[in-house]
Amino acid sequence: MFHYSIIICTYNRVDFLKETIESLLLHFKDYSKYELLIIDNKSTDNTAEIVKPFLQFPHVRYVLETNQGLSYARNRGIKEARNEVLIFLDDDIDIEANYLDICDQIYSDQNTHVVGGKVLPYQSDIPAWMPEQFYYLMSVFDLGNSACYTQKLMGANYSMRRNAALKIGWYNVELGRKGSNLMGGEEVDYLNRARDLGYQILYRPDLVVYHKIGNKLNKKYIFDYAYYLGRSERIIEIQRSRPRFLAKCVKSVLMIGLHAVYGFYAPNPKQQTYFKIKQLYSFAYLNLFANKFGKK
Repeated sequence: MFHYSIIICTYNRVDFLKETIESLLLHFKDYSKYELLIIDNKSTDNTAEIVKPFLQFPHVRYVLETNQGLSYARNRGIKEARNEVLIFLDDDIDIEANYLDICDQIYSDQNTHVVGGKVLPYQSDIPAWMPEQFYYLMSVFDLGNSACYTQKLMGANYSMRRNAALKIGWYNVELGRKGSNLMGGEEVDYLNRARDLGYQILYRPDLVVYHKIGNKLNKKYIFDYAYYLGRSERIIEIQRSRPRFLAKCVKSVLMIGLHAVYGFYAPNPKQQTYFKIKQLYSFAYLNLFANKFGKK
């Protein structure tokens, strides 16, 4: 039997966090099998007070990380973890009761080091105006019903052996959310480095979490996130591959031009959303309008 360190990084999400902890304790009844680490990323609400009643369970731990940023919180989770497999979950999910049993089966293969699964909407319908290829901007991730190797997973639902995490290193603190902004890319960068070391990234469709994304099902959130994603991936690719960065700059210029001549006149809402996402991503990737959302 494997032992797991379930790491939940949180910032000002007390209502969701309480429900998530209750869900995990309800479904994962064998408390000897895991520890639950709540990494409070310097919340300004009453996160500490909400978590306190759960500390009656010896396998639940609360850790305050005072360096603001999701990457700092993830790194703190790795440092604090005591068990051989690390599971990263978001603070606003519900989960299948057999999740850890499936992990037991997966990690019985010694060649498996990094695994993730589906992230499905919890009691929410995706708007008709949202193109399917951008569902990930709503924190939905579904590669189908067959296991496969992939390049990307979603940070709301993935795991790795602790010894692999220590070899891959720390999350890049230039990336990931800080406070309420929508910077991302920290797990993309992390998994890129994992593949560089020869680790294959496994997708398992039977590893399922349900994401409470009702607050993300609007165009303002999607467009803001698309912009910040452009900024995040600019940082990743400048550091990783200068030729790829330059090629993507050219592609971004072309996409801005395409939006100007066609995007405004797209015949249906999905196409309009598609071009707007591409336009905002491209602006950010090119470092144009850097103060668009009040951030440098």
